[in-house]
Amino acid sequence: MTPKLPRAGLAAAALLVTLLSGCSAGSEPAPGADGSATPAASGSTPTPSIDPATPTGWGPTEGELARARALVAGLSLEQQASTVLMPGFWGYDAEHPSAAEALRNQQMHGVDTADEALSAHHFGGVFLRPEVIADADQVHRLTDELHQVGDGPDGLPLLISIDQEGGVVQRLKNGVALVPSAESVGQRDDPAYARQVALDNGRTLRRLGVTMVMAPVADVDPTGVSVMGSRTSSPDRRVAAQMVTTTLKAYLRAGVIPVIKHFPGLGSVSGDSHHALPEQHKSLGQLQRSDLVTFRAAIAAGAPVVMTAHLGVDAIDPGVPGSISEGVVTGLLRHTLGFQGVAVTDSQGMGPINGPFNSSEGAVRSLIAGDDLVLNSPYPGRARHGVVQAVRTGRLPASRLAEAATRVLALRMYQQRIASGAR
Repeated sequence: MTPKLPRAGLAAAALLVTLLSGCSAGSEPAPGADGSATPAASGSTPTPSIDPATPTGWGPTEGELARARALVAGLSLEQQASTVLMPGFWGYDAEHPSAAEALRNQQMHGVDTADEALSAHHFGGVFLRPEVIADADQVHRLTDELHQVGDGPDGLPLLISIDQEGGVVQRLKNGVALVPSAESVGQRDDPAYARQVALDNGRTLRRLGVTMVMAPVADVDPTGVSVMGSRTSSPDRRVAAQMVTTTLKAYLRAGVIPVIKHFPGLGSVSGDSHHALPEQHKSLGQLQRSDLVTFRAAIAAGAPVVMTAHLGVDAIDPGVPGSISEGVVTGLLRHTLGFQGVAVTDSQGMGPINGPFNSSEGAVRSLIAGDDLVLNSPYPGRARHGVVQAVRTGRLPASRLAEAATRVLALRMYQQRIASGAR
């Protein structure tokens, strides 16, 4: 029996559209929002031209990245702030029985929202919460509506993400094949099998209109102390690295964007980051030889997106969630491991962020740290307002916001390209 689609109340169902509040279509572009460099002085050595077809190393071509940068330069500050948000979509209610109506008209906590389409705000993406997932046909109808409302006027498809790792984390189960857990795939130690599992899952999601899958898990649990359990592919980091790289390449081949998670690794710590902040006590050298092995392999294999975890790293920024730590995101992920793609936070509705910080502060701190996409902010309208204010006061450099928005738009271009050529 197919379950009925759960309904959320007015407040919960409006989570996605709250980013519309306070947005003015006529807002001025942020100064220096294109992130362009100061022209070289006369007589200096000219910069060599770059072939626009040259790959960036994380997916988009240099041409796509340049196009994204040009698009961002034409966006208002509010539109750029919307681009770096990926709120959760909670569902419909009796008054607004479609995605389009829910996105355009709903209210949240008494904050009126403009009756405007999502596409007017250059919104980066949405995350399908479990509450709105019933069966394959329903998800397909939902993504059709979301694409109609949220795809960019330039034709860029909305990033629609889902937790569909397999095993205990498979949000869509009705009307699709069950996906084996990462542990069961890893135990076979067969790259061909891992490739086929990811291809099948990815092709199903692409057929249903989903463009991003929150998988694979790159955490390694060698001691069995982690809550990750069957979500990890192997206690052997070398086997895990092979499973992760094989899986991410298969998802890309299927036309969906994979998300490598949870950097810098939840597999070797105890505690559940949904509720409290786990602490990683290893030295940087120990991390390089253990937890970071799989992430380094994934980045070398062309991972387009890495999720940053709410994990305190004692060797870098003790007591601070890694997802809002500049030392972890910009220092470790970008400078040490060389990742240039999209860094997305883990859900900002989780305890380590939603407890001590409000939605505005959580989003601002993430962007300052070096993240590009803020996932599942409890109050995305407030998050967007906070980002805008942080730029206007100088706390968040305009160039940092523009850089993040550029990466998100380039990722959407990349997804469009790989989907059109998917096999």
